[in-house]
Amino acid sequence: MTNFNGFQKLIAIANEYGIICYATPEECLVASLPGYDDFLLAFSWSGAFEGEPPEHELIAISIQDITKEVTVAAWQIPTYLFGNVLRQAQMLVTAHQDFVLRTNNP
Repeated sequence: MTNFNGFQKLIAIANEYGIICYATPEECLVASLPGYDDFLLAFSWSGAFEGEPPEHELIAISIQDITKEVTVAAWQIPTYLFGNVLRQAQMLVTAHQDFVLRTNNP
């Protein structure tokens, strides 16, 4: 995301949904995942299809497990679905934790 206005728009969208985020030098936003202190939520603009309305611009999202140093999930969504990000991220982290627990305790 090289467009400063686009970056500000992404910050505004995150703030609108209560995600307190921080900008990184890589031009993405990072936030702690509410309820999961060991997980980071990162997102940035992924792109847009030419001729599509602005609400169809895509946001790339990933969840990082800080303690295990792995990416739990990564996906893309159009901006109009951003309100579901926290719920989706929390469900994916819960599934990841269940998987790790079952793998370590067969």
